[in-house]
Amino acid sequence: MKSDEVSPHGGNLSRMADIAGVDPEEILDFSSNLNPLGFPDWVRPLINSKISDLIHYPDPNYSKVRISLEKHWNIPKEEIVFGNGASELINILPRIKNFDLGVITQPSYIDYQKSLKLAGLQIQEIQLQKESDFELNYEELIQICKKNPEKQILVLLGHPNNPTGKLLNREKILKIASDHKNSFFVIDESFIDFCPGDISFRNFRSENLAVLWSLTKILALPGLRIGVLLTDPKTASKISKLLPSWSLNSLSASILEKFGEDQEFLSKTKEKIQEWKNIFKKNLEDLNIFRIHDTHTNFFLLEFLDPKTNVSDLENLLLKEFKIGVRNCSNFNGLENNYIRIAIKTPKENEIFIQAVRSVFKKNPKPSKTKKEKPALMLQGTASNVGKSILATAFCRIFTQDGFKVAPFKSQNMALNSFVTYEGAEIGRAQALQAQACKIRADYRMNPILLKPSSEKDSQVILNGKPVEAMDFRDYMKFKLSAFDEVKKSYSSLSEEFDMVILEGAGGVSEVNLKDKDIVNMRMAEYAKAKVLLIGNIDHGGVFGSFVGAMETMSEWERKLVSGFLINRFRGIKSLLDPGIKYLEETTRKNVFGIIPFLNDLRLPEEDSLEFKSGSLNDTSPLGDRVDIVLIDTPRISNHTDLDSLRIEPDVRVRIAQRKDEIGNPDVLILPGSKNVITDLNYLKESGISETILNFHKEGKVEIIGICGGYQMLGESVHDPFQIESNLGSAEGLNLIRIKTVLEKEKLLKQTEGIHIVSGKKVSGYEIHHGNTKETSAKSIFQDISGESLGHQGISERIWGTYLHGVFDEDEFRRSFLDKIRTRKGMKPLVKIQARYELETNLDRLAEEVRNSVNMNWIYKILGLA
Repeated sequence: MKSDEVSPHGGNLSRMADIAGVDPEEILDFSSNLNPLGFPDWVRPLINSKISDLIHYPDPNYSKVRISLEKHWNIPKEEIVFGNGASELINILPRIKNFDLGVITQPSYIDYQKSLKLAGLQIQEIQLQKESDFELNYEELIQICKKNPEKQILVLLGHPNNPTGKLLNREKILKIASDHKNSFFVIDESFIDFCPGDISFRNFRSENLAVLWSLTKILALPGLRIGVLLTDPKTASKISKLLPSWSLNSLSASILEKFGEDQEFLSKTKEKIQEWKNIFKKNLEDLNIFRIHDTHTNFFLLEFLDPKTNVSDLENLLLKEFKIGVRNCSNFNGLENNYIRIAIKTPKENEIFIQAVRSVFKKNPKPSKTKKEKPALMLQGTASNVGKSILATAFCRIFTQDGFKVAPFKSQNMALNSFVTYEGAEIGRAQALQAQACKIRADYRMNPILLKPSSEKDSQVILNGKPVEAMDFRDYMKFKLSAFDEVKKSYSSLSEEFDMVILEGAGGVSEVNLKDKDIVNMRMAEYAKAKVLLIGNIDHGGVFGSFVGAMETMSEWERKLVSGFLINRFRGIKSLLDPGIKYLEETTRKNVFGIIPFLNDLRLPEEDSLEFKSGSLNDTSPLGDRVDIVLIDTPRISNHTDLDSLRIEPDVRVRIAQRKDEIGNPDVLILPGSKNVITDLNYLKESGISETILNFHKEGKVEIIGICGGYQMLGESVHDPFQIESNLGSAEGLNLIRIKTVLEKEKLLKQTEGIHIVSGKKVSGYEIHHGNTKETSAKSIFQDISGESLGHQGISERIWGTYLHGVFDEDEFRRSFLDKIRTRKGMKPLVKIQARYELETNLDRLAEEVRNSVNMNWIYKILGLA
């Protein structure tokens, strides 16, 4: 912090905080005019890559930096002098010539006066008058130069000036400098990069006009101390000889070298500063407490309308009660004791300042024109399959148990396990489960974009619950920017309706190759103003490295959104993690909010196919006295969760087979749903699995079942005339059920109830299919409540198929089916229901485990609810 950032009692913000008895880290510092956008995205990885350079001396000539400035800023490299911040250069300036007189304005940056005094120069001050809105009196400057023709004059001027924020008239200054060669003008442009327009003096330098340039403010990196003086080669050479060696360290040099390439960051900064400044100014005016002396840069000079206001008392009160730091301007020469300077910050931070001042001055809170932000908690992950979905489900149930009206949300989900809502919209299965955890009905707003891969390159895009079309990656990248508008509408609608939203991210947060088109992780968190907890799966190993690595790939604005970490799937003694947690928290300055144990046998539907494809759901334990069911894992399998209810039965073993030799001799073989039926049907034929299925039929010992896509495969033929799933056209089925299927453009999406005609048992679930299936001579075995067929018997009673996802979820039908298989095996039917497939108990168990493993008080605190 420069010396003008000092309060009247002589301390910087840390000292002021000590006096006020508050933690400096907790202070919202409006006294320091750093870029509210933080430093650019490229800074952190650049610094990390340059850390090894610290063991070497920097290049004494800073050749690469000079080349970069010449290339990107059109500044000849021999006209550049580097300093350890602007302050070092200001202190050396009075020594570059035999100056007789120093000219400064008042008020202005205090180091100008300090450097002139240390050099023993006579000082002449030009008072900036409040009545003329602190504009420089150019005639007075001219008269000083005219009256001292024999003297060497050093003129130090801020452009814009600090603390008034006023710009100089470039044409007038250039004319004065040209007319008075005995004067040496130094134009301090430390805040110029916040100002709109082409107003810099950088390209108008002369033998008696130099430009001082500091990157401390614009890059929000005061600790690196980067100062640049642009002057004629002769003066530059002289100053360099007066400066100590290594004024610019290696890290500072690397930052400055890179800085010129990022013009977009400067443009965005100026745009945001102006946008936020206009709103802030209007809110300040509404207070009717200050006279606002508008500036051309990123701060305001505020004059209290009541001259009796004790600024020092106010300063201390804001620190103690609200943890807000302001710049008390009473030690600026030329300002009375009723001025403060405040920086432009983010809208949220600016609003905190406004409300604090309202409270201090007992102003009634102004009714907000915008609705109050609802609390939002977002679970993001270091990678896929770290437990985002299941932990989001847990928090949905926890907050619901605590009396909040909660909704889940995931802007974009890629999964083949989908669900049909009551209104007939298709969403990810995970969001349906989360809605159940919230004890509400699922609807499309909870997952506005669902991607269902249909090949290695294409995915069917479901928008707002309805299919749009199949797109490849490139087409979808273009589409999703406009689709994000629909995502935001869905989120805003949920946020208005519910007390709280629990958001889930997708994949890994550190996938830098996808970040520029992100609509599901940090950009969604930013829009929702959500508090982010980053989840790591310790069962994968390397969890601390994954946390640190993920944080290092984030932009600074993204890092600010992360509140802390959750370590998931831990097995063992928690105290063994203490060294890692200490390292993680010290390195990232973020807390670990909880360590969740590895939760076995949750009996909840999986988020997507990752857990399924990993083989963890494949039960290869000894069969014993159980029914052996094998599920064929085809390349485009979907809705494998149809077997979840069978897995909970004590007399059932569910195996997964991808190859012919893995099938064995099961009691039941199930062909599951498919996102690309013809492709999976061809896979069955090419792999020899179809031959095994046909042999099972001939032997008559195995129950063969097809669900949705599997049902179509067991039929006589599948036709895809509109290329809904592929360009393969048509394929002959396995001819085990007398049905033919044509894939239509319109997808059928509905929840369904019906009966199993043979047993009379109730069945329920949902249908998701393009297929229009007609029987040629097949017998219906399931009917919905209107009498429409939901499935058919095959060419033997041991073969059947259905479109009903969740066909085994009803306990009585499932037990009836299993007892039929038991009887066929020569085992006694159990008759009585052995396990109930109801998720409520399991959701409550999940919530209890997670609640006991995390610091809920911390979570309530970050959400502003404690």
